Amino acid sequence: MPSTDNADHLPKPRVGCIGLGRLGWQLAANLIASGFEVSGYRRRAREEFAGIGGRPAASPAALAVSSDVIITCLPDEHALEDVIGGPTGLLGAARPGQIVVEVSTLAIAEKERQRDRLALAGVAMLDCPLSGNPEFARARQAVAFISGDAGAIARARPVIAGFTNRAVELGTFGNGSRMKYLANMLLAVHCMAAAEAFNAGARVGLTPEMIAEALNMGAAASRQLAIRAPVVSGAKAGQLRGNTGAPHSEFPTIAEFLRSIGAATPLFDTAQQHYEASIAAGHGGLDTSMIYTAILRTNSTPHPATPPVNPGNA
Repeated sequence: MPSTDNADHLPKPRVGCIGLGRLGWQLAANLIASGFEVSGYRRRAREEFAGIGGRPAASPAALAVSSDVIITCLPDEHALEDVIGGPTGLLGAARPGQIVVEVSTLAIAEKERQRDRLALAGVAMLDCPLSGNPEFARARQAVAFISGDAGAIARARPVIAGFTNRAVELGTFGNGSRMKYLANMLLAVHCMAAAEAFNAGARVGLTPEMIAEALNMGAAASRQLAIRAPVVSGAKAGQLRGNTGAPHSEFPTIAEFLRSIGAATPLFDTAQQHYEASIAAGHGGLDTSMIYTAILRTNSTPHPATPPVNPGNA
């Protein structure tokens, strides 16, 4: 594999991407656009990957044969176990010097377990979860929280730069996941706060656009106000900026981490309750802001003199 010197005359490392879902697909597409040779594995419709210049692989093991750096973007610990130690997993074809860049949001203990198994085969794993939805990933704006062995990070750095313009190195393995937990905790609170503002404003005739434009001029500025306003107003109702079901699936892992360190999180706890109520009401496929707004409006008391509001802005 090339040295840490990313000089132009050195060949690019061959990359394998396992987990070509909505997020993983964007990472692979960015790497291909950056000039990397990219193999990819997904359980179904692998032919589509060839259509964007990728090389479909029949299994994780087959992908490992032709990859120097392997990116795993998976939904849960069971998938990671299958990809690494399953009948056709990476361990069956691993070779010393390879690097696995694990970008999923999973329990740190499980990532550590898989890291140790790979280390026995001479493969380094980095804990590198991403903050950002597929839209951010496509624009190379998803933030990579990188942690693990410094030498492996140096060697993987060109690949990470191939799929995102935003990355921060955080030291010890597991710190990437810890930072991702904090990011998702804060995001849930921010989305909840923005939804409350939109909901209250609608009751007195203020549109989401008005609220976002005015409040973002001052100390109450929030990126979530700007991002969610067009969705809540209906102008971009078809755009899924953040599926409620996705972060909800990560909440147990985040909550367990917070409990383990004894952190007090009353705001996150409240936001989590609203997520759960939204999922229970069957809204898991909608945008986060729409979910919150729907739940908050349902639970609000009647306003005796609510001005007429355009339904699209409600």
